[in-house]
Amino acid sequence: MKYFLILIISISIHAQKGIVYYGHIESPGMRSAAGPDLNAYLVFNDISSSYVTAKDSLEKVVLNNSSIYKGQNDQQVVYNGNKTFRYGKQVYYNRKSDSLWWSQRFKGNIYVAEKKPIIKWELKKETKKIGQFQAHKAIAKFRGRLYTAWYTLDIPLPYGPWKLQGLPGLILEASDEKNEMFLYFKSLEYPTENKTNIYQVKRPKTDSKNWLNINDFETLLRNSLVKAYNGMVLRAEQKGNEKPVEPIFSEVYIESFE
Repeated sequence: MKYFLILIISISIHAQKGIVYYGHIESPGMRSAAGPDLNAYLVFNDISSSYVTAKDSLEKVVLNNSSIYKGQNDQQVVYNGNKTFRYGKQVYYNRKSDSLWWSQRFKGNIYVAEKKPIIKWELKKETKKIGQFQAHKAIAKFRGRLYTAWYTLDIPLPYGPWKLQGLPGLILEASDEKNEMFLYFKSLEYPTENKTNIYQVKRPKTDSKNWLNINDFETLLRNSLVKAYNGMVLRAEQKGNEKPVEPIFSEVYIESFE
């Protein structure tokens, strides 16, 4: 009877699911949170989590208008075309396999599978209140950027928004040192009866079923930047203009792999 009771408690804990709602802003090169402010959510249990942003249904309408955002020193960037798409950007983390699967909008949809990145968090003494939670500070370098994260020990699970994970509690807020990746807390339901599923990664039936690895992804970004720059140089030569300044990788992409 005692064993049966323990089994029921174990099943109950395993079945508990939570969902966090975030705001998600990416604005590489702007030196501030100066980009589309998109809705996001992280749904999780004790085994896995699924993070989604830039999804059509999260924004209610497809954000396809031209928008201008202003960063530091009056720097401006224009976002044209769709800012959201059917399934959005997704990151699935499975603790048992210690792996991440994720999708990215890059000249169409691409899909990447990798072992969970080891983020070497440095835990700090600072705390602050986020919503009803006491949040603790941590900092770490991740793929070329220094991040500050605020996590709560009230939910001792190593999840967080986007690809940030590995702390002793749920990450409620995170940003890099320039606020070019800015992830902020809106609300949390835990436990929840929300019907949103935790899924590996959804993709349209017309998309390839192949997975890239993280090295493939980095190579894709670097080759794309080189190609774009060579095109700029060629156009400048044709018009008799000065050679353009070569773009800095970290000012074009959030993940610079430095």
